[in-house]
Amino acid sequence: MDSLLDNMRFLCDEAQMLCGICVAYGTPTQSESALYGCARRLKRRGTAFIPSTQPLAADSLCDLASLTKLFTAVLAMMLVEQRRLSLEETVGDIDPRFCNLSSVRVGDVLGFCVSLQTDGRIDDAPNREEGLRRLFAARVVPTPAVRVYSDINAMVMKYVLEAKTGRALDDALAEWILAPAGMRETYACVPAALQSRCVCYNYEHRIQRSRYVLRCDTPPGTPHDPKALLLSQGGRDLCGHAGLFSTCGDMVRFAQALLGGELIRRESLLAIGANRTGKPNADGTHRQYLGYLCFAKHPNQHLSEVPEWMGAHSIGLSGFTGNHLSIDPELGRFVLFLGNRCHGKVSHIVPPAGQSLADYGLSGDGTGLVRWPDGRLVPSSARYVYFKDERLHAPIAARMRALGWLKA
Repeated sequence: MDSLLDNMRFLCDEAQMLCGICVAYGTPTQSESALYGCARRLKRRGTAFIPSTQPLAADSLCDLASLTKLFTAVLAMMLVEQRRLSLEETVGDIDPRFCNLSSVRVGDVLGFCVSLQTDGRIDDAPNREEGLRRLFAARVVPTPAVRVYSDINAMVMKYVLEAKTGRALDDALAEWILAPAGMRETYACVPAALQSRCVCYNYEHRIQRSRYVLRCDTPPGTPHDPKALLLSQGGRDLCGHAGLFSTCGDMVRFAQALLGGELIRRESLLAIGANRTGKPNADGTHRQYLGYLCFAKHPNQHLSEVPEWMGAHSIGLSGFTGNHLSIDPELGRFVLFLGNRCHGKVSHIVPPAGQSLADYGLSGDGTGLVRWPDGRLVPSSARYVYFKDERLHAPIAARMRALGWLKA
């Protein structure tokens, strides 16, 4: 545990990639957790940023971001088990608003076996109505050679599930997943009385070639994901790809409920993590290894969302805000991170042609401070994802072996 805490401290204090992080891991019946850092680090006053330290707590509400996709996938598998949904049905037959998906199988959307694209980015739409118009006009495009993962598939699945349940997605999740799993602190729309417990992801910095972008549109309790921010009406219309808020304790209950067979059968859980897209390409690259709205185990560990010690049917998902969840149904183990790599950080850098991260004053591993146009030095979290195996997964595996939860 000391090694893990040292690495959590490194990520938050030395590398300054995260404001704070909750870590948990365990079995269907046992778990350990730890947290380090702050729920909030800055307040903005005019053009200045004022430190406002609020320690991360066990009941802090974190923006799950793309971890929401696993809830969507689990609900889909529940409906398949109940014979209320068939993976052979077509999206257009279930919801005719998807006029270009009349012959597209639900299973192919769920498993990223088709690549979907909209006419214009949804998050660039001027309003919610136009964003929805673009989504319902989504069409199939040729599958990319490498990057297949997309939010659009989970966004489409929301409406498939709502049509089949006759319920809004958040209501269906509350009845079929949250209540049975004992998740009492997971929300699409965070109650006003609890918003002070929300982790703040506001004031995210991005560099998109020559553009320096500071986001100031995500106060605590607001979805960080820009598509969910546009479409969800403040959480009142949960999207299928992002928008849920939860605590570390509730997410542990979710993982344990899945591993314990409380929500879906074991064979359904195994099916979620089965690779449906990944393959090597002739040029040495790989098409992404994906399961049902999640990442599957990748043969190249540098590119894998699943820890090296987990098996072939493991589920892996990361959220842009700094989260991660991996579940191994065969081994009966899970790992969870709820981090904050957005608040007051340079989270995303796309250099102009011919430049690299070094041109921004960053080290080869992506750590360091970026000089913002107003003169401030802002920590970079742009390559946080590549620190997870060494700094988090490795000490967690060592700790689990010491506890007898993993074979030595």
